[in-house]
Amino acid sequence: MSPRWVLLLLLVGGVGQANEPIDALSAAGVDPKQAGLNYMLNCQGCHAVDGRGLNDIPTMADFVGKFLTVDGGRAYLVQVPGSANSPLSNHQLAEVLNWVLLTMSQPQLPQPFEPYTAAEVNDYRKQTMSDAAAVRRDLLAQLKVQ
Repeated sequence: MSPRWVLLLLLVGGVGQANEPIDALSAAGVDPKQAGLNYMLNCQGCHAVDGRGLNDIPTMADFVGKFLTVDGGRAYLVQVPGSANSPLSNHQLAEVLNWVLLTMSQPQLPQPFEPYTAAEVNDYRKQTMSDAAAVRRDLLAQLKVQ
């Protein structure tokens, strides 16, 4: 199922059928309707409904989970300006990050996948990132090595 359809099903409440993304979200303690709504209100304007990214905004679809496979990637997803400076609480941001990872990039996640927690998000948010583009370049360079 494409990320666009998963998002549509989550937002309209059509989650009656069990499927892999929904089961994974439940196991991660994610409320898919709330996380999808928070994504729509806080992320979708730049990353699009399906995570493909708009204009020069990086894509998340079928990719963002790879960041969790390299040193610093987990922190990066919390510390990028859009995440770190969002009005979302630490709990809400953890939920949105887990939702994005599990609905847009589940095949790229390391196994076992460790969902973000509010405490972890809080800790990462306290550490500021001065140059997100440089950190991203470094992470992408690590990914090419693998």
